Amino acid sequence: MRRTVAVVLAAAVVMPVLAGCSTVSTESDQVALHYDAGSFSSTTYQECVTENNRTWDGPGEKYYKYPAGQRNFDFMGGDDAESNPFTVVSKDNQELTVSGGLTFHLDTSCDPDGGMLREFHEEIGLKFQPTMDDDGQTTDKWLELLRFYIGQPLNKALATEAQKYDWLALYNDPATRAQFETAINANLGNAVMATTGGKAYFTQFNLTLQKPAPRKELVDGLAAVQVAITERQAIKEQNATVDEKLKQIEKLVEVLGPDGYVLYDAMQRCLTGEAPKGCPQFLALPQGGSVDVPAPAAD
Repeated sequence: MRRTVAVVLAAAVVMPVLAGCSTVSTESDQVALHYDAGSFSSTTYQECVTENNRTWDGPGEKYYKYPAGQRNFDFMGGDDAESNPFTVVSKDNQELTVSGGLTFHLDTSCDPDGGMLREFHEEIGLKFQPTMDDDGQTTDKWLELLRFYIGQPLNKALATEAQKYDWLALYNDPATRAQFETAINANLGNAVMATTGGKAYFTQFNLTLQKPAPRKELVDGLAAVQVAITERQAIKEQNATVDEKLKQIEKLVEVLGPDGYVLYDAMQRCLTGEAPKGCPQFLALPQGGSVDVPAPAAD
């Protein structure tokens, strides 16, 4: 009886301890920072929990999860996008809407002292907790963080670079758009670092832009101009055809004479089926021959 009571008492002591334990489990695209935050100790950094790990600690410990691997910043404006498209102004003062997608990495390297991830967490991340929920999904706080530290410098970089090009080149010239995108990719890292105090917390930027969209009025005007150009070209081609035909008529008149040309033209129309009232009847005569045409009978 005493042994049974002792076992029960031991279990009663162990269960509350286990129930008060802190635990964290990281997936293949997550890391976590562990801080000692017990009731009788100051909050101090303990360790970095890398991908695919699970750990238990005493009561009151704190874990902060962050996404690892490639992340996205979508500014296409869809339901799942991180941002709406950005509006820029071209060199010739026309507004264009720029959309696209950006991939990047949060530096989650964990040295024994916590590395860049710990520095990021203590400088920036703590203000946006929790960045990941218990189900391993990024939260609205993470989205808020991205919009400030990546969305704002991206918007500024797009706006600054767009000032170097006319709207029609950005809209209609693939080479200009490629140059525009390349320049943003080259400078975006420094633009983001300007918002993080010069620290490269975010790395490996790769920006892909869609074709910039000008205001509808500009597109409609461009279409109207193209129609006018096409019409003018058609008129030029018609005039050129008429000029060429006139030159041919002049040569025929020189050879056949005016009356001969009239007869030639009538025969051509007859042969091609263009004569409106059928073909006239002709009688072949030998050279030097003559025909007597009787006078019409008097009424």
